[in-house]
Amino acid sequence: MNNQINTIKPVTKISIPATLLTIKVGETVLISSRTMKAGSVRAAASRLERAKKAQFMITEQRFVNETQVTRLK
Repeated sequence: MNNQINTIKPVTKISIPATLLTIKVGETVLISSRTMKAGSVRAAASRLERAKKAQFMITEQRFVNETQVTRLK
């Protein structure tokens, strides 16, 4: 039996839809691939567009480890 006590790092979950909704209309932001994967950003944006809450333009072109997100509506 190991009597040593280990510490644990708390898990923080990022809400991608909530993060996307904080972007102002007309604003463009760069999101690091370490923070959010491009596929997850695209999926969340698609769900928000289907719910008619917001509209985004997402591109990975010309970026190595980042995704550019522009809020259109």
